[in-house]
Amino acid sequence: MSLRIAQITDCHLQADALTHYEGVDADAHLDQCLSWLQDHAQVDLLMLTGDLSHFGSEAAYRRLQQKLSSLAYPCIWLAGNHDNSDTMQHVSGQPVQQLRVLDYDHWRLLVLNTTDQPDGIGGGSVSSIQMEELRQVLEGDSQLPVCVFMHHNTMPVNSLYQDDIMLGNAKQFNALIASHSQVKAVVCGHIHQKFDQIIGSVRFLATPSSAVQFTCQQQEFKVQAELGPGLRLLTLAADGQMQTTIQRLPKV
Repeated sequence: MSLRIAQITDCHLQADALTHYEGVDADAHLDQCLSWLQDHAQVDLLMLTGDLSHFGSEAAYRRLQQKLSSLAYPCIWLAGNHDNSDTMQHVSGQPVQQLRVLDYDHWRLLVLNTTDQPDGIGGGSVSSIQMEELRQVLEGDSQLPVCVFMHHNTMPVNSLYQDDIMLGNAKQFNALIASHSQVKAVVCGHIHQKFDQIIGSVRFLATPSSAVQFTCQQQEFKVQAELGPGLRLLTLAADGQMQTTIQRLPKV
């Protein structure tokens, strides 16, 4: 039986729901994504891949918790560079600072924390401890195909300002991933745009924001203001194959 996953990322909820983010109502856009999932998708699991609150606000996390409370499937919270992982962990009750291993009948999901060693401008890293834990997990069992979820991108996207704040130890991470053939995909957020690239046998994916999109391949920061929210759907099949689509929604 296939595992059906929805990914929502970079919600950037403000402390006050009435405060806009980059000119949009981030709460309304997230509500739009969740409503679309309820009405149009069959989902077994929701991955929320970071920057869930713009300032790591407890009030924002509690609003998010309330928005998710009616969903009939588990919701996995990840921290991004704008989040406060301690506060997120307190509100969600999830070990967001740890490596998490989620095993299903035909797939293994690995959930990483990339907020170690923040550079102050948006970058982050996988800690040396967690990198070693990841290595041990991958070497300990190679039977199930693996899909990795994280916040920061590990591949450049040809936007100067974004490539400066990608995963700080991407070279080490990518080498580790490439050396384990059971890893089929690495899925992230952070870049507020669609990205899909196959390197070797691994598919690297990034997903549009539920809030606002950034224009691709720019030297300086630029918002693609005409685009509304987006999310990703993934189907992980029993035979180890993966299918994925991006769903874009109208701007409100």
